[in-house]
Amino acid sequence: MEIVEKFMTNNPCYKAGRKIVVQGLMLHSVGCPQPSAESFIKRSNNPNEKRACVHAFIDGNTGKIFQTLPWDHRGWHGGGSSNNTHIGVEMCEPSIIKYIGGATFRYSDRQACMEVVKRTYDAAVELFAFLCMKFRLDPMKDGVIISHNEGHARGIATGHSDPEHLWNGLQSGYTMDGFRKDVAACLARAENQPPADKTIPKINPTVITEAISTVETVSTICPGVLVSLTNDAVYYNGKDIPSWIKSDRWIVKSVSGDRAVIDANESKTKAICSPVNIKHLQLVSATDTPVTPMDVQEISKPIVEKKDTSEQNPNAQKADYIRKQVSDNGVALVAKYEGCQLQAYRCPAGVWTIGYGHTQGVQPGQKLFSMEEARKLLKADLQKYADYVNEYVHNGTIQFALNQNQFDALTSFCYNCGKGNLKTLVAGRDAATVADKMLLYNKGGGKILAGLTRRREEEQKLFLS
Repeated sequence: MEIVEKFMTNNPCYKAGRKIVVQGLMLHSVGCPQPSAESFIKRSNNPNEKRACVHAFIDGNTGKIFQTLPWDHRGWHGGGSSNNTHIGVEMCEPSIIKYIGGATFRYSDRQACMEVVKRTYDAAVELFAFLCMKFRLDPMKDGVIISHNEGHARGIATGHSDPEHLWNGLQSGYTMDGFRKDVAACLARAENQPPADKTIPKINPTVITEAISTVETVSTICPGVLVSLTNDAVYYNGKDIPSWIKSDRWIVKSVSGDRAVIDANESKTKAICSPVNIKHLQLVSATDTPVTPMDVQEISKPIVEKKDTSEQNPNAQKADYIRKQVSDNGVALVAKYEGCQLQAYRCPAGVWTIGYGHTQGVQPGQKLFSMEEARKLLKADLQKYADYVNEYVHNGTIQFALNQNQFDALTSFCYNCGKGNLKTLVAGRDAATVADKMLLYNKGGGKILAGLTRRREEEQKLFLS
């Protein structure tokens, strides 16, 4: 076990120097896809981080333990009275998980995720055994070793679900009861007593001191926070951002270096999934309820996407992409702008047609008995155009994740404008640019047509909802 002392000397919790009588240990996980402990240390070593200071981070890549506060200093990690009694330790999380709301996340490679989780779990077991020895704590005594989630259930911590949300979501088999038993076994081994069920190496901490000498300019932009855009903001590729985007506030989906992806707006009525340099983002959060990557608030079953590597390589082919179908909302949008006849007729090209332009197998004299029957035929016909959208997602032409409304809007667009125009619209663009450019396809014979303008506006509205 390697403990790197890297005290956050610029953090208000360190500067306050308040002491606690250590009565227990609280285990956390960070709640965002970031395995690097030092990235959190840089962010938190800041005079303005009044409500974010744990005693240690466990690095997901190496298993190293970075101690950020003296063990008996009062930190701010659990909220409530647990800050006065418990040492708080954060486990970093795999980079390839993607949070999609609250504690719900997707993951692309379970084995790779589990390598990180096992590494942090094993390090946490040794660290907690070491701390139990240091402060003469019984790991099996009620309330001594608890998770943030368990602290909330006891009324001594805020309403978070970590780390169980991560363990459960990955079906790891790890539990807090099992963790306490593993700590007890490790402690027994260290004290030369027979371990419970397994042989765990004796604790042998190596302590390295690394001082943080200066205040670094660190971004507080991280997944889950609400941001506004600066007036001079442009997309990450340098292209202009439409004014309607700049006038709203957005939730950050992911951060990689200086590249942040903003997605849903504050009111959750639009989703754009667009990359912006973090220098163009301004943090928006309430003073009493700051949004941090550690704010995991509910347990929800993850959506597993086994080989979705689009975040790392947008052009990667999605081998396991699940083919989408147009929804009834999408059908209704197309039907609104297409004429319908319940009796078969010859179109200008001489083809027998019925309903909303259905031609397959239509015979003279054929009739439909209801508009609902016509819509069912339209839905079946639309799947051809929906599959063009599926194709462009599958081969990487569309480089952002599509929700159902976006899928329906693009299907309607393709049905009206054709596969070639769809490719021109979406190729290499983010969602916000697609929505913006969609309105340009409103001409017939070189003239702007009111009907096409209304249709594009409605498709854009659906796309952004």
